Amino acid sequence: MTKKLFLIALILTYIPFFSQVGINTQSPHPSSVLDVTSDTKGILLPRLATASVNNLSQSASEGLIVFDKDLKTFMGWDGTKWINLGYEEINTVPTATNLSSGGSFSTGSALTANYTFSDVQSNPDDASAFIWKRADNAGGANTAIITSATSQNYTLTGADQSKFIQFCVTPGSSVGASPGTQKCSAWGGPVTANQAPTASGVNISGTLSTGQVLTGNYTYSDAEGNTEGTSTYKWTRADNSAGLNETSISGATAKTYILTAGDVNKYIKFYVTPVASSGTTTGTETGSGFAGSIAQAPVALGTWDTTPLSGGTANFGPSPWAGTPASGIQTARIIRDTGATQSGSGSSGAWGSDGLNSGNQAAAETANKTWIFEFVPQSGKSISLTSIDALAFRKSATGPKGGQYQYKVGSGSWTDISGASISGISGGSALTVNQASIDLSGIAALQNVTADTTVSIRLVLWGATATGGTAYMGYQNQQITIKGYAQ
Repeated sequence: MTKKLFLIALILTYIPFFSQVGINTQSPHPSSVLDVTSDTKGILLPRLATASVNNLSQSASEGLIVFDKDLKTFMGWDGTKWINLGYEEINTVPTATNLSSGGSFSTGSALTANYTFSDVQSNPDDASAFIWKRADNAGGANTAIITSATSQNYTLTGADQSKFIQFCVTPGSSVGASPGTQKCSAWGGPVTANQAPTASGVNISGTLSTGQVLTGNYTYSDAEGNTEGTSTYKWTRADNSAGLNETSISGATAKTYILTAGDVNKYIKFYVTPVASSGTTTGTETGSGFAGSIAQAPVALGTWDTTPLSGGTANFGPSPWAGTPASGIQTARIIRDTGATQSGSGSSGAWGSDGLNSGNQAAAETANKTWIFEFVPQSGKSISLTSIDALAFRKSATGPKGGQYQYKVGSGSWTDISGASISGISGGSALTVNQASIDLSGIAALQNVTADTTVSIRLVLWGATATGGTAYMGYQNQQITIKGYAQ
């Protein structure tokens, strides 16, 4: 009897392996082997780490399903590999807001579309699509898509004049759900004709004398904000500030101009034609006032280079020493007067003398302890002196303690040049000073001296404490120059 009951129980236990099973239901669906029914709970499959899922690869049977808790996804074994069964977070499409068109609504101007891209999943804005439209009014009458305008930038053309413009974007991303819904800006316009650029505040800066660089200055403006392109320039000269006989200067087509001899006593004017890089490009030529008159720049009337001079007994440089005269000068020389001797040794790269031991200026003049510059203009020319150029002056420890520049025209008398003493010469030690330029332009007698008249500049030196006390000009290879004009 016991064996029979065991056999019946065993049979009853075996039957479910070949029948439908229902959990929380008495009527499993006929297509299912297992029908689990619940309104409040779910089924929990095995939850494995990724490493454990991979370990199952050796023994997994086709159709095995697990949940990878590291990857947060359901995985199924297809017989050879694990397959992601498609579990993923719900993704929303991106949106576009705050649409606008930045720029000037005039032909030739560039418009730039602006908008705010948003994506709940922070997916990138890398697949958005753009279009531009034109219409007859702000209500969108007769809207037409501008087929060639498919970027965020659009340059308005003649076809857009008097029209209204709109920008539209369909937000999109290469990641997640995409695209979003197309959004459009308000209509902008009407589009007006582009205005030409202008130049204002045109003026000239620089020194108004030959050899100097003048610069043309102006302020560029464009109503639509178009940047400046290659504006064009020209310079002219005229006989007076009213523009008498104004003519263009050949080759003067840059913002700067170097004044030449042909500009002396003339008046100079700068013109600019402003050019924009886009839109209506060429504006109206605008000029400065006339600048002038142009003066001739002072030149070295004579130049003496001390570099070739070498030291040695009784060698203080030659006298008379003919310099290199400027154009229009027939004679330019330095003379060591009779009281300025050469009894000692000279210095390399300098010109000078000793014997400058008179007690004061008057005694030095009487004893001819002086150095003299002489200039004679060529026939038909006149001469004007403007400055004794800066030069190095040196005295020995026993050398002169005083010095005064003077001038003379023709056979006239010597006259002190106010403020033209040798500065820093006093003292009992060897001394080298860089003499500042001495202005001669305010001395009327030295201006416009007629042809064949000798113009002289003299340096009187005194106070040496020994006969051999020395002094030099152009010390350490400096040039000696006196500047002015020869016309």
